[in-house]
Amino acid sequence: MMKWMKRWGIPVAAVLVVVAGAILQVVAKMQPVPESSLKQPLKELIPLDIAGWTVEDMDLGPTESVTQRSHDLLNLDDFVHRSYKRGDKSFTVYIAYWKPGKMPVRLVNQHTPDRCWSEAGWTCTDRKWNVEKTVDGVALQPGQWGIYELESFKNHTYFWHIVGGKVHWYGGERINTKSSITSIWEDFTKYGLNVHREQFFIRVVSAEPMDDLWDEPGFKLVMKDLAELCLAQIEPDANLAAK
Repeated sequence: MMKWMKRWGIPVAAVLVVVAGAILQVVAKMQPVPESSLKQPLKELIPLDIAGWTVEDMDLGPTESVTQRSHDLLNLDDFVHRSYKRGDKSFTVYIAYWKPGKMPVRLVNQHTPDRCWSEAGWTCTDRKWNVEKTVDGVALQPGQWGIYELESFKNHTYFWHIVGGKVHWYGGERINTKSSITSIWEDFTKYGLNVHREQFFIRVVSAEPMDDLWDEPGFKLVMKDLAELCLAQIEPDANLAAK
């Protein structure tokens, strides 16, 4: 019996986990799909005109073929990629959106800078998890921060993955290294069978350190709109807290 367990115990357990994960996914997909909260195109929800700033919309890639591959890979419902420049200050904002039930959380999670940029040759030279910031007194949900370098290029980056209105927590340096089965299980323990949740991925990038940008009125205007869209810290429901 012990020999059988040593030889077959782990493979059998792995098969059972795979089967259980598949069953959970089937059952979860049978749950009702809520309506999208996004009622306008993303391009209309952050500033297109800011006095003194040059604003330009960009695509997902530098060429048409790269852009099309990016669209196919990400399976987006909407996105905006916009640059803002004023003198020696500049930053870009990228927002991607998936309707409820469109993409598994673990797949969206694979397209963060830690994964995508690293695989494209960028090196992360500094990293902070779950950074708390405020904009005009409004607390933002904890964001991720890092510096990513490639040759002479340097990206100072904040990013957020919002699932069902709440930030998806990143658990330290092992981010994006978990197996698909582990991710499926963790998605289930975190979200239960309610996997039909809309998702936003927001990334703010500057070639220069971003500390000074947080005091810039133009930057604050953009961040206030992002807070209103999905980044504002969610206040606990007073009625639920009283129970």
